Amino acid sequence: MKDVQNTKGNYKFAINKVGVNNLIHPIRIKAKSGEVVATVGDFSLAVNLSKSLKGINMSRLPQLLSELNRDRFTIEDFKEDILKVLEEIKSRMESDNAYFEVEFDYFIEKQAPVSEYSGIAPYKCRIEGSLADGEYDLILTVEVPITTLCPCSKEISNYSAHNQRGYVKTSIRYNDLIYLEDIIKLVEEVGSCEIYPILKRVDEKYVTEKAYENPRFVEDVVRLVAEELEINPKVTWFRVSSRHQESIHPHDAYAMLESWK
Repeated sequence: MKDVQNTKGNYKFAINKVGVNNLIHPIRIKAKSGEVVATVGDFSLAVNLSKSLKGINMSRLPQLLSELNRDRFTIEDFKEDILKVLEEIKSRMESDNAYFEVEFDYFIEKQAPVSEYSGIAPYKCRIEGSLADGEYDLILTVEVPITTLCPCSKEISNYSAHNQRGYVKTSIRYNDLIYLEDIIKLVEEVGSCEIYPILKRVDEKYVTEKAYENPRFVEDVVRLVAEELEINPKVTWFRVSSRHQESIHPHDAYAMLESWK
């Protein structure tokens, strides 16, 4: 059978990235507690392609994911484990560069602050890894929902203040083992209040009063997260953005900062 994609040629352009995306597949993450969180990932796998080849052996990429799943591959140390996957991609595809990206929901059991009813809280996460030109790079991103209460509204009003849900997206490069729970906890602690999956009346009272006592602008949130990342010796680079769904304005409030250490 003719192998069209391996046809040799002298094409005008090399291709930086070619592969598969929107590949839905199971993924297992080892939590800080030692338990395994089973979820579903949206994968993108790619390699580079030289000017001398027509195409890549694309079916090898989803085949690799299927084999990892069959072997119950579980990600614990993101940097070490994703590097192994990238090296395997390079080897199988006979390429110089390899790229890996996956987005998934990570689930943590959380108790309500007063009633202690437990529920499952989802957090959107992304892992981006590349092994290109001999350099390995990995970025870990977590989006954490929080409650924020407007400091200005509190200051100028005789009673009450408007509040809203915020989404804080934190991306890091780092040099030592970091768990998703570490980033999530850091972000939740700087908001006006955490988001809980289950709230009874006693919990609503607690959340409302805590938010009122801890007003935050969108600017405050990104700066406070950045301060914590700045003093973390494991983090070498970070980008923090926060988007607040304003309850009394027709727009969202947004802030972002980025820093190398």
